[in-house]
Amino acid sequence: MDIEAFTFHDFLISVIVFGLSVLIVLSKPLHQSLTSDSMDKIQGVHKTPVPRIGGIAVVAGVGIGFWLFQGLSMTTGWLLFGSAMPVFIFGLAEDLSCSVSPFIRLCAAIASGALAVLFLDVWLSGIRLPFFDDLMKFAPIGICLTVFASTTMVHAYNLSDGLNGLCSGFAIIALFTLQALAVKVGDTEIAVLAQITLCAAAGFWLLNYFSGRVFLGDGGAYFFGHMVAWISILLSARHPEVSPWALFLNTIVPIADTILTILRRLRDRRSLDAPDRQHLHHLVLDFLGRKYLSRHTLGQQNSAATLLILMLASGCSLTAYFYVGFTSAIVGFCIGYAVMIGVTAHKLKSFLSDT
Repeated sequence: MDIEAFTFHDFLISVIVFGLSVLIVLSKPLHQSLTSDSMDKIQGVHKTPVPRIGGIAVVAGVGIGFWLFQGLSMTTGWLLFGSAMPVFIFGLAEDLSCSVSPFIRLCAAIASGALAVLFLDVWLSGIRLPFFDDLMKFAPIGICLTVFASTTMVHAYNLSDGLNGLCSGFAIIALFTLQALAVKVGDTEIAVLAQITLCAAAGFWLLNYFSGRVFLGDGGAYFFGHMVAWISILLSARHPEVSPWALFLNTIVPIADTILTILRRLRDRRSLDAPDRQHLHHLVLDFLGRKYLSRHTLGQQNSAATLLILMLASGCSLTAYFYVGFTSAIVGFCIGYAVMIGVTAHKLKSFLSDT
């Protein structure tokens, strides 16, 4: 069955997610005390309380999408969807002011990764590096490293949910590339999985980016991170011609920011879960606000910062698509982009500290 046959269903998924997101905004007075973000957060960028349960709309949209595509075998999709539930549920609990500790949410992310391995019977057996490939041939090590990779992705997406449209924008770019790669290698099932999740992300992004009146929250960001990670793992496991490093490059911006955050907090001897305003998106936002957009509203500064970062992510994904089978070149690009992101963050931080 051709992917093009699903055009109407794709549109319907986006409309459903957009509509549910609007419903969350309109019903805000009914649930604000439970669902709105705290205004005293050090990393906050909004001046009014914003509901952070947009993940409910996204997850509902993906579930409805899998049901709409029942003409195509969606067993893999439902198994992947089910494996995401632990991290989504515990993330949503935090969004609902249940004060779920970072350790519990970390365990939930690990549990979701382990369930994906169990349900899908898939893990990375190599990353095309001699020493690691020998280790990963031993299944327990391969499984542990795969779960570690998916857990890292889950938290990277959550850390990126700080500007309007940024986290869902990362998801759209990564999923569009995964869908294009799946089409390229002739894997319709993975293409459809990516396409459904992409359409759900697009429906949410339209409201989130242009209004900033609803957030994904931990639940939604975790869900997107898990889906992107495991669609990538499925594609790599099924198609050896797709370099795992290309899939890493496809998501390198949020991952590099997460690695920089961990290194920064270790250097400063701070807790790894301590919030701050030193993420790449905060630095770009503050730089634009002081240097170029001081007379513009915070919302306009927010949107401009998001677009700049998403342009960088798009460049990484385009490179991954065109060099998907050339591991040596892709590793070089990964190093180059990671260094560029690190240097940019350092320069922005220096500028902001001097002004």
